[in-house]
Amino acid sequence: MNRKANTLMLVLVVFVISCNNKTSQPGEFDSNNVFAKVDYDKVVAYSYNGERGNEIINNKGTLAGEIKSKVELNESQIIKFTNLLCNKSTYGGAVASCFDPHLGIVFYKNNKPAAYVSICLDCNNLVSSIKIPNSNDGFSRDGEKNIMSFEKELGFQH
Repeated sequence: MNRKANTLMLVLVVFVISCNNKTSQPGEFDSNNVFAKVDYDKVVAYSYNGERGNEIINNKGTLAGEIKSKVELNESQIIKFTNLLCNKSTYGGAVASCFDPHLGIVFYKNNKPAAYVSICLDCNNLVSSIKIPNSNDGFSRDGEKNIMSFEKELGFQH
């Protein structure tokens, strides 16, 4: 093959590989992100007291009491955090028996909860209104570290 044909072949190979790549670019939902299908117009992160297993949204569909602080997430934060929650490497640790969540993420549509996640780093577990693959296991060390980093980025103290 001549040099021009080799260059064309290389470009085609790179194109085919990039089209088949299932990882997202920064700022895009991963292909396995279950939250990408949620119809929402606002997402809010809450630091709250979820003692005795109180989820961020109760069984009546209202926000939990004892909210310490809240931050409305921008699109970049939503994608980053939900990609983290849907990443298989976020899980793999053991789960303790307590569930006293202190971090809640709520997806709202017209000011009504459309989906939510309650996270307890003390017991290494979460409860979500929609099924997150691999979340039956506890958080891995990296998963826990990344969630703590996200909380810190929001100004939440655990």
